[in-house]
Amino acid sequence: MAWKLTFLPIIGALIGWITNYLAIKLLFKPYEPVKIPLLNFQLQGILPKRREELAKKVGEIVEKDLLPKEELERELAGLEVKDDIKEAIVRIIDEKAEKKIPPFIPDNFKVMIINFLKEMVNKDLDPYLDQLMDKFKDKVVNEVDIAKLVEAEIGNFEMKELEELALEVASKELKHIEVLGAILGFIVGIGQALIVANF
Repeated sequence: MAWKLTFLPIIGALIGWITNYLAIKLLFKPYEPVKIPLLNFQLQGILPKRREELAKKVGEIVEKDLLPKEELERELAGLEVKDDIKEAIVRIIDEKAEKKIPPFIPDNFKVMIINFLKEMVNKDLDPYLDQLMDKFKDKVVNEVDIAKLVEAEIGNFEMKELEELALEVASKELKHIEVLGAILGFIVGIGQALIVANF
């Protein structure tokens, strides 16, 4: 009798571990609905079944809490890209001017034209770049729907990719849940063994 009682905690631990293991698997699989024979019931993983809702909710959270429009506006306002744009334009002038300026123009005039263009870019372009950046920021802040972008990106993921991503991020925590199931099952098994032994 005593040796039989020792099996109760072991069986309880096994049941607890298997239950949590299956529960974790059922978060992701099956990807497509599977009809259970003789029952009016379809089995599908929670995440595949609620994928659209999940994508929409994540998009809303990102837009509302992680990257609100006010924060996005501040980040864009802090961008210092004018110098980069001017450097790019000057580089284009250097690369293209030699080819585009007609060959009959003397070299010293070519140099003068190129230097004039560079000076104009460095001195006079700032107000136009400011206007351009303001329009760009307004367009991004007011017209880019971050929630929809995130929702679409999640929607484009293959379910297997989402599963792999989730397991990569939370594998340790999910493993702890499995172990916790075994521990709780073991404790319940001890309780059952004590009840059987005393009654």
